[in-house]
Amino acid sequence: MTSEGGVTEPADFSESWMDVFEKCGYKSSNLETEFRSKSPLPPIFNKSYPILSEVGFRIGAIREAFEECGLLLAQDFPFRDLSKHQLSEWQHAVHKDGSQFLKMFQELGGCPAIRSLYEWTTWLTPAHRLARRFDTAFFITFMDKIPPIIVDNKEIVDIKALTPQETLKQFGRQTLHLPPPQIYELGRLLNFDSYEDLEKFARERNKKGMEQLFPTVIMASDGVITTLPGDDLYPEEPDYNGEGEPIVTPETMEELRRQVKNLHRMEMKPGNDVNIIINISPRYCHVAPNVNSMKLLKNKL
Repeated sequence: MTSEGGVTEPADFSESWMDVFEKCGYKSSNLETEFRSKSPLPPIFNKSYPILSEVGFRIGAIREAFEECGLLLAQDFPFRDLSKHQLSEWQHAVHKDGSQFLKMFQELGGCPAIRSLYEWTTWLTPAHRLARRFDTAFFITFMDKIPPIIVDNKEIVDIKALTPQETLKQFGRQTLHLPPPQIYELGRLLNFDSYEDLEKFARERNKKGMEQLFPTVIMASDGVITTLPGDDLYPEEPDYNGEGEPIVTPETMEELRRQVKNLHRMEMKPGNDVNIIINISPRYCHVAPNVNSMKLLKNKL
């Protein structure tokens, strides 16, 4: 499983990708049947693109993984005919110009392995927390072994393979920085006893829907709360553009928690002290973060 992120490029949604996929056996008329979810689309997908949004975002995710760490998820691609140096040259070219990813497949053959990415969820950065915000689709993928890696020494300087448990332990020890979405999603992974169980769940849940998780911020007297959809303090009309003022209250996080019945929030204090509190059922057949396992990890630090 890989954790990777990046920004989409216009070339990820180019109609020219359809010719590339057709050479790999995809029919453009069947892409919607295979990849379009029957559930309501989250805002990031529900826009007009030259190609199916579910395909374009998968291309973008695969491209970013390749340009930043040389990890290429592809099918029918002539890996054996390319030296590490040649692959590295393509990686640098794609890093400079995202449209070179399309050109690489046009010249060499094969196509991005879009079937290997399963839908997971989407997150939108809180309106009042950061100057730079992202509307992000999360996918999950699986590999039998750790592939060769070529770090770009720009956005990525080192790569380590860690279990969700070890990743959260390092965060708790303050030796690793994790943004709130990654903490939340790692908490979901703690529900699965094996790699195979997680892969089976992701494959069966694919296309059942992706909820947009847009945290809204409350500044309590003893920390920061980000409420999520379903929480009783979550606004009926969230301030997506940050036009209003942040909510500031003299009450503590515990006092605010006791006032409501339905809870879906993250409570954060200095020193990487983060608690996820959820007593509602996630939408679209997803799993909630395993809060009990996260507490056990925290106690063992």
